[in-house]
Amino acid sequence: MTGITANDFFKLKSTSQLTYADEKVFFVENSVDEKRNSYQTEIKSVNEKGVIQTWANGKGINSNLVVVQENLYFTAHDETSRKNQLFSVNFHGGIPTQLTFEKTDVINLIASHDGSIVFYQTKESELENKFKTSEFPKTREINRLINRLDGTGWFDEKAVYRTFEFDVENQASSQIFEKDDQINFLDVSSNNQQLLFSEKNQPKNDLDFGEGIYAYNLTNKKTTFVTESEPAGQFYDAKFSPDLTKILLVGNDEHLVNNTKQELYLYTIENKKLVNLTRHADFDIDCHLAADFEQQTSGHVIAWLDNANYFFTAGYHGHSQAFTGSGTQFRIVYNETNQIYDFALLPNAQIAFSISAQEKANEIIKLDLKNNGRFKLYNPNLKFETTHEYAHVEHFNFQTEDGWNHDGWYMQAVNPKDPRNIPVLLYVHGGPHAAYGESFFHEFQVHANHGYAVVFVNPRGSTTYGQEFETAVIGHYGEKDYSDVLSGLDYALDHFPELDRKRQYIAGGSYGGFMTSWAVGHTNRFKAAVTQRSVINWISMWGTSDIGWYFNKSELGLDLYDSQGVTEYWKRSPLAYAKNVKTPLLIQHGEWDMRCPIEQSEQFYTALKQNGNETKFIRYPQSFHGISRDGLPSLRIKRLFDIQAWIDSHQ
Repeated sequence: MTGITANDFFKLKSTSQLTYADEKVFFVENSVDEKRNSYQTEIKSVNEKGVIQTWANGKGINSNLVVVQENLYFTAHDETSRKNQLFSVNFHGGIPTQLTFEKTDVINLIASHDGSIVFYQTKESELENKFKTSEFPKTREINRLINRLDGTGWFDEKAVYRTFEFDVENQASSQIFEKDDQINFLDVSSNNQQLLFSEKNQPKNDLDFGEGIYAYNLTNKKTTFVTESEPAGQFYDAKFSPDLTKILLVGNDEHLVNNTKQELYLYTIENKKLVNLTRHADFDIDCHLAADFEQQTSGHVIAWLDNANYFFTAGYHGHSQAFTGSGTQFRIVYNETNQIYDFALLPNAQIAFSISAQEKANEIIKLDLKNNGRFKLYNPNLKFETTHEYAHVEHFNFQTEDGWNHDGWYMQAVNPKDPRNIPVLLYVHGGPHAAYGESFFHEFQVHANHGYAVVFVNPRGSTTYGQEFETAVIGHYGEKDYSDVLSGLDYALDHFPELDRKRQYIAGGSYGGFMTSWAVGHTNRFKAAVTQRSVINWISMWGTSDIGWYFNKSELGLDLYDSQGVTEYWKRSPLAYAKNVKTPLLIQHGEWDMRCPIEQSEQFYTALKQNGNETKFIRYPQSFHGISRDGLPSLRIKRLFDIQAWIDSHQ
């Protein structure tokens, strides 16, 4: 048995977008094509007997999976138009058939309950979102405050989004409406008369972040603003009850800006009353953990079991939970040490989950709500696991001096050179409003297999611990959050004596990069460090980041132009302490990063070099902020080798 290597990234697979039909669980299977240097998906199914079938395996991304009568509908890449188009394949066999030949990408998909209509959306834009060269380049005119988005690129202010309905019987499309901004399909009513979607409340007002839920009546063409009572809120998932008396929603009222935890709401259609069901709960609806293996998930976290009972997933203390509820009351039905990627409702009170755990990359299981039985349906990595072993992970809990309880994890090194003196890598997650937890993390497994123990903790500011914990970092960056991560490392050093106190390392990206850069300016305890896509200078990030002008204010507690704003921004900037740095530092940054632009790392590198500190700066081309999660596969692997080479050279 061997451990997990960097190149095993091309062998491991995950599943998402589960749906049920024809006595099968259909799903998207995600993998990475090393030769094409790209992500790809296949559409498969598994039945009760464990029989696997493949329905679509074209090169590229097959996604947006929906069931329509006896057919699967999905979007896939058309090699001729080089655009994503609508395809279908019949349950009884055959090959996928292309149904649309749009000049633009099909980007969204949902089906009516009776299977007569498939709704899809297109985006018409003349602007290349990514940075491409041309012999005769055109200028780019910017008029709006919000004009870019990391991972996407520049916004086209003239883009047009069109929504179509595809008549399944007549195999014909007709346009319903068009908009200047994208909407997200969420549900179709059981009587097939209403389309539920989310949309910015004031699409042309960049100072308003409200995103609401809307119900569009396909008969009278009228739109109902479902979340009108929370105009500043941000909602992203919603489902009609089968009897059309209620709507279950997920979102928040934005009372703490981007620090507000996600809540579950219930909307009564007759009296238009919206009620927050989880205001005082110490969990977050949904559970997107800080890891690097999750791909192409649906984003849906709620469903109706019947007219009275609903189902939802949540994140609690670094792992997923699942609940059933009725009215304002709910109860937990699933509480395991793993993350739920996606789910599908099955007949007879059963649910299929795609799950991931520290020592299990992914599998599909079935939960029986009547007897709480668990059954395994499919493991996409079953063959791989016969020759490979995952590094063992131990969970621990530690308390800081001011009484806060924190979760931490210790991933053991695989076959270390000296089992009594193992180098330890402290890794800090991004966000800061994110969380480590019980989910497979390929990068950590690679470092463990390379001979390093990995320690990772959830400092204050992390999600899945309730609102108070999440907002405790606001206005206090570099204070107790900094002592939290060091306290977690100290706990591990005290309780796992095989860890080598003389070889401590620290790494992190985004907020984790901020914390790494902050740490090396405030302590010399680490032999080497790796800071990635970091916040280095809050002052310059204010005007160069796609979110800086509002994110900085919500996180630091004041605007740059407020009294003492510049002073406070500089006080919280790692750049202010660059002269203190003595730790050898590797700086990694994507050249297309719009979240923490590469100028942040350029400033830190210049300051450290000027001061004579040992440092190396590696720039990753064609890479946005999320390079470690969804960047070009070849560069994701190169990044891992770069980290290992740097730490190895400072033993």
